[in-house]
Amino acid sequence: MLTLLKKLSKFVLYIGLISYSTSTLASSIGKIAIIIDDIGYNRHNQAFLKLPKAITFAILPFTPYSTKIANLAHQQSREVLLHIPMQAHSHNHLLGKGALMEQMTKHSFQHTLSGALDDIPYAIGVNNHMGSKLTEETVPMQWTMDLLSQHGLFFVDSLTSAKSVAAKTAIAAGLPALKRHIFLDNVRTPEAMDKQFDQAIKHSLTTPYTILIGHPYPETLSYLSQRLGAPNKDFQLVKLSQLIPEKQRMMLDQKKVQYDHQHLLYPEVIPIILNK
Repeated sequence: MLTLLKKLSKFVLYIGLISYSTSTLASSIGKIAIIIDDIGYNRHNQAFLKLPKAITFAILPFTPYSTKIANLAHQQSREVLLHIPMQAHSHNHLLGKGALMEQMTKHSFQHTLSGALDDIPYAIGVNNHMGSKLTEETVPMQWTMDLLSQHGLFFVDSLTSAKSVAAKTAIAAGLPALKRHIFLDNVRTPEAMDKQFDQAIKHSLTTPYTILIGHPYPETLSYLSQRLGAPNKDFQLVKLSQLIPEKQRMMLDQKKVQYDHQHLLYPEVIPIILNK
């Protein structure tokens, strides 16, 4: 009997050590979410649909393949963002259709943003394309977050300016707000992207999550295909929405359902709401 008890105690201790080891390993692995910006201009962007489905597509509105790729991404249960063009300090001729500018009236601003949202089906949030100027301005950011709140969407600050007030304005409006931490492919060599990805892994170990942004370059597709196709124990690739607390996700879902219901029943009411 005594021998049996000793064996049982050793077994319990062994199971406990395994459990402790597993939980310690899990806690030592950081969460990384990846966004591919600037999707929509080129049909070859569809090749990125081969990447893991946890990767989010940020799609530019009114581009030749915007709606098609948004639909294909949704069919994969892949998350989609509206990648809204915003005024920068320079090179604004590159913004494209649907750009938000600081000289716009509130009505024109929100009407433009609403139209861009209509062009990207299944968007669960928004992030900024360029926007180094506009994201520094409080009033346009308030107009942005007020509209996103009505739609039940969240905001991801691409952080194209260190002076951005976008995230704090979103939080003040009661919206979940996320921030980009690292750009993957400013330099499009495997060595440079390796360095950026390794930096993202290191960052993820000291913070709740890390957001990595890449672009639809052939080099980026090749790199991510290899890096994410290899066995990995260094990080956990997660969907963007998983970075938002469950209570806030439920709140967004309720607002989205409420907006969609109101829009279907009373489409003429929406412009009145936007003008308030």
